[in-house]
Amino acid sequence: LLGRSLTNNDGFDVEIIKNAEAKLGKAIPVILKEFYITVGKLDIFMSSFQRFLKPEDLFYEDGKLVFLEENQKVCCWGVDKESKEDDPLVYQVQNTDNAIWCSEEILLSDFLQMIMYGQCAEGGYAFSGAIYDMDQDELQEFIEEITTNNWQKVVDHNNWIIYENDRKLIWYFTDDDGNLSEDYPLFVSTQTKENFLEMEEDFGFSDLD
Repeated sequence: LLGRSLTNNDGFDVEIIKNAEAKLGKAIPVILKEFYITVGKLDIFMSSFQRFLKPEDLFYEDGKLVFLEENQKVCCWGVDKESKEDDPLVYQVQNTDNAIWCSEEILLSDFLQMIMYGQCAEGGYAFSGAIYDMDQDELQEFIEEITTNNWQKVVDHNNWIIYENDRKLIWYFTDDDGNLSEDYPLFVSTQTKENFLEMEEDFGFSDLD
């Protein structure tokens, strides 16, 4: 997704994680710890759309360790405070009175991978476009075409689909029947203008700008 290898400067020092755990009074899940140590300082993953809390800002709420907030603070995500799992399930809660935490039915490792793709798609990559008025039959033909040309489905969760090919992302939302949502177009996001122009020429995406 970055187009380069990771470096030691991309993540937080182990000591910062230890200090955060001391402040919390409890160890954080191994998967979340590795996430912060590996990519925790990269804005493209941490804050380009949704906002990951910095290690020192992690907090407990209703028995959950909260680590991610929605960009308009409509909801947040966390894991069970008392979980002994290295890779626990993720839960979401709406930021409203008497809201109840609901399972995302996805493990933390898979959730973090999904969010990293999503962060690039929804703000991290500089170039984006859309195809409007595509119907379900056209979408099926389109997906068949791209999947025979090395595009891989990397996200399929909660009505959110993302395909990836060499730092180009095609993504869309579905309705509860699995059909393309009438409320959103088919999107593309790319890291470079060259790749966006390629997608524009090959598939007819229109620049969102």
